[in-house]
Amino acid sequence: MGPLWSRMGRRKMRSMATLRKEDVPLSPGVYAVYRRGKRMYVGKAKCLRDRVWDNHSGRGLTMGDSALRRNVAERLRIAKANDIKKKLHRITDKEEGRVRDWLDGCEITWRECADHAAAEDLETAMKAEYKPPLTKV
Repeated sequence: MGPLWSRMGRRKMRSMATLRKEDVPLSPGVYAVYRRGKRMYVGKAKCLRDRVWDNHSGRGLTMGDSALRRNVAERLRIAKANDIKKKLHRITDKEEGRVRDWLDGCEITWRECADHAAAEDLETAMKAEYKPPLTKV
């Protein structure tokens, strides 16, 4: 494991099942999702709260703004992530429940950055060290 992932892995982890909106800062940054201690996803955000809370922690049928949720749906063999994004596959309540249950078994951590450019640089460097299985690009 590279030094950036090592540092991220030592940060405070929060359960996706019990995460609260006020737990997530309003700053730019990079976040990482872990499941059973394994690195699963890394992403950047102009505003961590908007991205982590509003997009990825959602409990609705719309997954258009969350690559993480679409990629989990694909991992669970519900549908291809791109088909969900293009609305070629409409998520059912049962399918959303499976995605939510999977994410509720995960933990998330983040690192705040000075600005979005710094978050982009950190995300790129982390992907160069290791590209988690749910991170497609």
